[in-house]
Amino acid sequence: MSAPFRSNNSRRRVVITGMGLVSPLGNTLDSYWQRLCAGESSIQIQVRNSKQWPSHQSWLAAAVSSNLPDDLPGKISPHLLDDFARYAVLAAEQALQQAGKDVILERRQQVGVILGTAVGGDESRNEATYRAYIKQRPPSPQTIIRAMANGAVSAVSLAYGLQGIHYAVSSACASGTHAIGQAYQSIRNGCAELILAGGSEQLPSYSLYRSWQQMGVLSPDGCRPFCASRNGIILGEGAGVLVLESLASARARNATIHGEIVGFAHNASAKDWIQPDADTMAHCIRTAIQAAKWKQEEVIYINAHGTGTKLNDMAETAAIHQVFGSHASTVKVSSSKAHHGHTLGAAGALECIATVLALQHRTAPPNTITHVPDPDCKLNLITGAATPLDGDYALSHSFAFGGLNGVLALQRFQE
Repeated sequence: MSAPFRSNNSRRRVVITGMGLVSPLGNTLDSYWQRLCAGESSIQIQVRNSKQWPSHQSWLAAAVSSNLPDDLPGKISPHLLDDFARYAVLAAEQALQQAGKDVILERRQQVGVILGTAVGGDESRNEATYRAYIKQRPPSPQTIIRAMANGAVSAVSLAYGLQGIHYAVSSACASGTHAIGQAYQSIRNGCAELILAGGSEQLPSYSLYRSWQQMGVLSPDGCRPFCASRNGIILGEGAGVLVLESLASARARNATIHGEIVGFAHNASAKDWIQPDADTMAHCIRTAIQAAKWKQEEVIYINAHGTGTKLNDMAETAAIHQVFGSHASTVKVSSSKAHHGHTLGAAGALECIATVLALQHRTAPPNTITHVPDPDCKLNLITGAATPLDGDYALSHSFAFGGLNGVLALQRFQE
């Protein structure tokens, strides 16, 4: 199990100076936040226009809107990118613009990129298989570039000429959280000054979608985390990118600071591929709080992993009760997945951004609008409407298949 990173004079404060996203709820921070707080759902019936998908096949998912710009920054050709990489570049552009792109790119040799993805370029892998086995034709020579898991990281690097710390993280649906956490630790420990961190994912190919179906975890009618009627996940897609930087660096260039990461923990249950484990979840949450040097009762909001499956939501509920005791009935809880689906490798990044926005606006978005909470999930779930927040400390949870956990501790920036 991970040990807490404790503050000392050699460890530096890490702040958030830019955020950007591409999501089923909208492709700007404002649209994402407004629709999230309104409790809107982007989940709807999808029909894929792809030769690998049977023409009659439709499915529920949360897709990114089709009105994305065709042109990408720099000399990046969209034809060399699967959607997960394209989404990452577009989210990075927003984040850089908010953070002060021109000033940042003056030191591009030191700027890093750490991004997570659970799957990578699945559509291109599926296309290559289709061509090779069904059509008996050679795959595209671009397949490897489009499909590799580091495609999003390399695309962002190439778009802006960034040459600092770069790597991809793949830890299922904790990928985005782990990428942000690794960037936080790199800056905190003096290995970097500024890193673009987050995660991205695209909707699955037909073969991967059928694999999810066979696993028995997809809901036929919607995502309802912690609700009595919940029956599985809904897949989504998108990207979230945050500009993380040392406080000294942000101050030196007079950057606007949107929030601060003050703790990160990650561990593994080492017990089961699918069955979540409340004890190791609780240890991860507790370790993040210790790293932040908070008291449990100071946490006012949790953006939960909350997938909408029976097992995950019960385990996360139990973990919250283990950590918070009587405060579990007062700390406010919601899951963003009810609104934009489970975006896998992008989930931790989009949900981290939602948590930062919640602290900024002193408002927590609702879990669901109309569905009744499960009486066995005894949490202070936000239902019906967004609710005010009175305090400065929040957590963002990610608990992945394979037993891989990650928790970020976030706070409103204070001098």
